[in-house]
Amino acid sequence: MTKSETKELLKKYYVGLSSGGDWHSMLSEEISLTGTIAKGTKGKELFVNNNFFKMVKGLMVKEMIVENENACCLISYDLMSPYGKRFSSDVAEIWKVKEGKLESLAIYFDTAAFRASMT
Repeated sequence: MTKSETKELLKKYYVGLSSGGDWHSMLSEEISLTGTIAKGTKGKELFVNNNFFKMVKGLMVKEMIVENENACCLISYDLMSPYGKRFSSDVAEIWKVKEGKLESLAIYFDTAAFRASMT
């Protein structure tokens, strides 16, 4: 994929995720999720059903750096905890794209602030 194709794919993903629209179709069947607290999830069903995505109420892409099929995005998420508490979390996301689909995501964020917001 070209840099512009990867960027467009990620833009569609983030629009779909933030609006409650389609973001599942951009994921490969074998997508993997790793990072700060992710436990090495592999597979589209497990990815989609990750509790983090259920908390997303909105997001803002602060920066997107793309190099062909690799990208790093800095995202500010508007989240709602399972207890009804709204909070924001800045997340660094490192993506890999393969054959036009999102193949892997590694996420990194301040876990102490995240845990404090969850109570």
